[in-house]
Amino acid sequence: MSSEWRARATLAFLVACFYAGVVLINNSLLCSWAVDSGASYRYWIYPPAGVRLALILLLGWQGLLGYFIAVLALIASGVFPELDSLEYALVIGAGSTLSIWAALLIYGWITGVKTPWERLTSWHLPAIALFVSGLNAALVCLLKVWLGVELLEDLARNASLTVLGDTLGTIIVLAILIRLRKAYKRSVQAEQSEAV
Repeated sequence: MSSEWRARATLAFLVACFYAGVVLINNSLLCSWAVDSGASYRYWIYPPAGVRLALILLLGWQGLLGYFIAVLALIASGVFPELDSLEYALVIGAGSTLSIWAALLIYGWITGVKTPWERLTSWHLPAIALFVSGLNAALVCLLKVWLGVELLEDLARNASLTVLGDTLGTIIVLAILIRLRKAYKRSVQAEQSEAV
């Protein structure tokens, strides 16, 4: 294995660890914001969705691979008790990862904004958050119905709540990251102007 591939694999592993940590922290801090939905639950605001999208937008396939590994690890470790088998982990992990990848490809095709996402404007962020969240929620909720984890009668409610929580969490996280980036750019510009 070349050093470049080793570095990329390490990055994907670090993304997996980071994302899994964000989900665990979210679950321990924000469980009171969860909406009871039988065996499963949904968050009104789900910041890990924003972290997930930011990592994927910034790191591309390493972010996607890291997310997939994190989902497998989280399900295997029992973080989502309703998903209690390797089959569930693989189906939900692959479905979620592929739906996000497909949503980003379709969004880029529709808008003309593609990787490396440098042409994203402020109006793109809520649109991409809603589009990715919508496609991901629809597919994951359908897969849970197919696996027998959730009821078909609850599909619309579960998907709607997932879209709401993921979209709000994504918008909040991306807004914070944009503010931090702008503050960093201002500080660099201030240092450069002082040096001159």
